[in-house]
Amino acid sequence: MNNKNIFIGVASVIAVFLVIFFAYKITNVPAKIEFPEINTIRATDHVKWKKDSKNILIEYSDYQCPSCKSFHDFLKTVEKTATPDAAFVFKDFPLYQIHPLAFSAAYAAEAAHNQGKYFEMGDLLFEKQAEWSKLQDTKKYFTDLAQSLELDIEKFKSDLESKTTKDNVQNDLTEGEKIGVNSTPTFFLNGRKVEVATFDEFKKLLLSL
Repeated sequence: MNNKNIFIGVASVIAVFLVIFFAYKITNVPAKIEFPEINTIRATDHVKWKKDSKNILIEYSDYQCPSCKSFHDFLKTVEKTATPDAAFVFKDFPLYQIHPLAFSAAYAAEAAHNQGKYFEMGDLLFEKQAEWSKLQDTKKYFTDLAQSLELDIEKFKSDLESKTTKDNVQNDLTEGEKIGVNSTPTFFLNGRKVEVATFDEFKKLLLSL
């Protein structure tokens, strides 16, 4: 291979890298931009911690995402220390291109919400992520989880397939896409994207509210 071909090859690699880099920069949400349109709590939102707090922490998450599980486990440890002075809003952002069961899991949590067990189902989905992520059909597995939560199984099955359930999940996804969310988990505090390097930094931020 002569020098000219080597140069062309290297230039091509650099060009591809720059395209990917700038595409990421365009779609990634800048921390300095505020999105007041998401900094409200809707009737269909799933909220815990201090619901009347002036602070609103929103997480866009995917039940089949390993990183989301890590952050879920981290937030559970924070809750054991103290309840942050914030209303915590969990929103679905299924990365269906790489997590084919993410929508199904979100529907299961949404169906459990109709019987007052949204976060309980969410805890189980993350806890058992490694199990159900291997399945072809999750319906029976999620129904068994509902059974363990003592839900009305017939209602759960019906809600699992309902248009309202699917619309609620899709609305979260659409909202996230509109503000540039492209990965999970993504957090917003009072309308601004949270950017922290470590779990310790995040914990300090939450407990300082």
